[in-house]
Amino acid sequence: MELEKASARLAPRSPWQAADLGTQFYRHWAGPITAVWLLFTAVPYALLLTLAAVDNSLWPLFVFWWLKPLWERPLLAFYSHALFGETLTLKALLKRWRSYSLPGLAGQLTWRRLSPMRSFNACVWQLEQVKGDTASQRLKVLNSYPSNRGGMLTLLVLHLEQFMTFGLMALLYMLVPWQFNLEFSDWFYDQSALQLAISGLCFYLVLCVTEPLYVACGFALYLNKRTWLEGWDLQLGLSRLGERRRAAKNIIGTLLVLVLAAPFMEPAQAQTAASSTTTSEQQQVIELLASPDFMPLEERTERQWINRDNSESESWMEKLWRFLFDILDDDKADTSSSPMNIPDALLWAIFWTLFVALALWLIVKVANQFGLRKHRSDKRSATPAHVAGLDIRKRSLPKNLNRAVEEALKAGDIRAALAILMRATLAGVLARYPVPLAAGSTEQQCLRTLQQQHGTPRPIAYLQRLTQAWVSTAWAHRPVSDEQVRTLAQHWQQMDPLEADHG
Repeated sequence: MELEKASARLAPRSPWQAADLGTQFYRHWAGPITAVWLLFTAVPYALLLTLAAVDNSLWPLFVFWWLKPLWERPLLAFYSHALFGETLTLKALLKRWRSYSLPGLAGQLTWRRLSPMRSFNACVWQLEQVKGDTASQRLKVLNSYPSNRGGMLTLLVLHLEQFMTFGLMALLYMLVPWQFNLEFSDWFYDQSALQLAISGLCFYLVLCVTEPLYVACGFALYLNKRTWLEGWDLQLGLSRLGERRRAAKNIIGTLLVLVLAAPFMEPAQAQTAASSTTTSEQQQVIELLASPDFMPLEERTERQWINRDNSESESWMEKLWRFLFDILDDDKADTSSSPMNIPDALLWAIFWTLFVALALWLIVKVANQFGLRKHRSDKRSATPAHVAGLDIRKRSLPKNLNRAVEEALKAGDIRAALAILMRATLAGVLARYPVPLAAGSTEQQCLRTLQQQHGTPRPIAYLQRLTQAWVSTAWAHRPVSDEQVRTLAQHWQQMDPLEADHG
């Protein structure tokens, strides 16, 4: 590794400053690195997305997600060469694929796949190509204190991927014409082949940005850690100083030649020039070693109780903090008497408690959302008075359903005929199969809730066909024929007494 050829300034930085340097890497090589990503992932992802859309399954997309360490290898190879003045072409990356992709890949795709330090540790496996105990020792040294924040980087990029994907999907759905009456719930819960393909495409477009950025930031964290441990900045500074010193020696040699060539020149002048040059070099060394790059200052803030010596005036909260600090913080004996210095053990306990509570809450929410929890059979829900603006109260329904439907059809109002039939069907189905409905629920949401809790008996299957006809006529402005409306009315009249007998 020729540090002198680095196109970025290698100096000790904080982890977040190093991550910011990684964003500069991505911005500088955004075009070539995106081309590298598309070359190695576009065709595999297109095949897996097609398979997922055909089978209506998310497993092919999960396979692509699991193989992320493999797709990140060419990106890291490009960054590692481009930083030191060698920009690899796509053809060169394809030729060298085995040399930079295989080292350590088996571990990264199995037991190390879910490691939050993936972007940082991949540099050790791929760039240093160490194995066995040597690799373990190397990882232990590079991951030693202070932390390089590689896990936090993974967490941030993970959330960034999710927010960008959902934001892109929401933007796309908002551009759909309003005549289709699409709802976000329909797209997120009723996944058809087209919807799955659109969601997968949005996810891949987001990965075209986040994956190169993630690899660049991990590579920058790796360079920063090695700079701290191996003193790359000091090495570069001394190398530059040596170059200047060699240049100064050449000047001195030229002056000596001139002195020998000019015997009338006083020798004291040459000695004065040499001594001034030496003094200048010493001053440069002192200024270089005293600069913030080699002697960084660290600021610490410590809080202490003013009345720490007066134990009788301590409140119960102060005594509690002091007790927790004395019990849990065994690493720093000199600060154990300061209750405001919260011990790490207590912070981790609070963090994991909140994490487990959040995970349980999400599990319960998902179970309720998808109907995985069993509902009590004795819990009866009150029949709503309105569904999607349709009045389904018994007193508002016509006494003779067929006559009301025929009158609406004779008047040429197919929408009114379907509305009468829809109101009667919803009233009858919800009376037999009560379900809890939120205020403002649409016809499709009502149908989906009925199917989740009661399956698809004949009335609910009939309601599904009627809902399709109603949405096509009322919202899509594609009315069905009069004969279809009469057929639906006859089927409901035939089903009504039959269901009453079964009930």
